Amino acid sequence: NIFGHGWEEGFDPETWSKEIRGDTIVGNDVWIGMDAVIMPGVKIGHGAIVAAKSVVTHDVPPYAIVAGNAAKVVKMRFDEFTVRRLLKAAWWDWPVDKVSRNLNAIRGADISKLEAAV
Repeated sequence: NIFGHGWEEGFDPETWSKEIRGDTIVGNDVWIGMDAVIMPGVKIGHGAIVAAKSVVTHDVPPYAIVAGNAAKVVKMRFDEFTVRRLLKAAWWDWPVDKVSRNLNAIRGADISKLEAAV
């Protein structure tokens, strides 16, 4: 065991604690590709897509598609108006039975059907 044999000398817990970046938060309906790395303290918005092998170092907006190292927004999945509507519908907060009854609206391409289910 290497610990307790001088390694702790010079360690300043206060400096170390300032480096803590907080919780990493992944929203609902997010797709994260294989081998993607999400750094500590990053927030991934609802509906975002993180491409495979991306390194996410900054927050990702809702319904953005990010890729690269460091990951950058390459495209938005929907226009701003549609994103607002989807976030307002927040189907992921619905009770399970309501989700089950409205699967076609959730999976479909007609947001007005999703809004009608709210």
